[in-house]
Amino acid sequence: MLGQSISTGYLQRYRDMTADEARSVVRGLDGAEIVPLYKESGGEYSPLENIHGLRNTATGKVTMSVSGRYHPLTHEEGFVPVLDAIEHAGIDRNMKMWVGDHRDSAELYILFPDLVFNEDRDGGTMMYGLRFMNRYDVKTSFKGQVFCWRLACANGSTHGELGELSISAYHVESHIQNLEGEISGFITEMLSSVTYLDSIIDTAIESQIEFPDYTSLAQTLGEITGSARRGVAVADMLPLETNRWQVYNAITEHASHAPKMSWKTRDRLLDAAERRVLMADSLIPVMIATAE
Repeated sequence: MLGQSISTGYLQRYRDMTADEARSVVRGLDGAEIVPLYKESGGEYSPLENIHGLRNTATGKVTMSVSGRYHPLTHEEGFVPVLDAIEHAGIDRNMKMWVGDHRDSAELYILFPDLVFNEDRDGGTMMYGLRFMNRYDVKTSFKGQVFCWRLACANGSTHGELGELSISAYHVESHIQNLEGEISGFITEMLSSVTYLDSIIDTAIESQIEFPDYTSLAQTLGEITGSARRGVAVADMLPLETNRWQVYNAITEHASHAPKMSWKTRDRLLDAAERRVLMADSLIPVMIATAE
């Protein structure tokens, strides 16, 4: 697959990086450690049994209490194996990276301009990317997903999450000790998924939908997006005769371009677009009852 030129806009936050440069950035993120917690009785303090604190080593603040089973996974320990696996797979020569550093939580986004699919078809060329998240303030902490960036977007910011290509781990020793191998397998699965993704898109393109009128279109999209207002905004982008791939693209475009949208709302819309449109067997229009 040929490398693509990438539009600017949202991509301004990304930087060209080698694997070594990316590791250096990741190693600068906050760490975490287990510390004892104490109870007070009669003016004396004694450590709590089987309950500890998770402390951010950079801020010195305890982010939450954890049980004895909890085993901290630092941002570095989670993200460096990702970069190692990418380098081992030989796809690190042309990658763009952005790190979202929120102290107790961090996100690692990586784009691969040389890994593209859906060229010369409806919706335009799409580029592979990876998103990993790690947190010190919740117990379901490490997650990774493949996403796709549609280059036809004005700012390149349409993310389509692919639920079949994901990885997650609790911060417990049994999960963490196998994490490096699972990350390596995850990267390998991403590289072998092009045929699978093309077949999903082909099916969605062939899945024709005819809405009887604009009201049906807007209400159907309102149910999918969970908002009548967003349903109208997406409906304004679509004709009455369409297909699931076009509906998916309209929802993800709205999720990427709508002003003042929180990342939680954006992720919810992307998830709905994937589960209820792209990966669905069909999309049935809402039928509006008419008075006789």
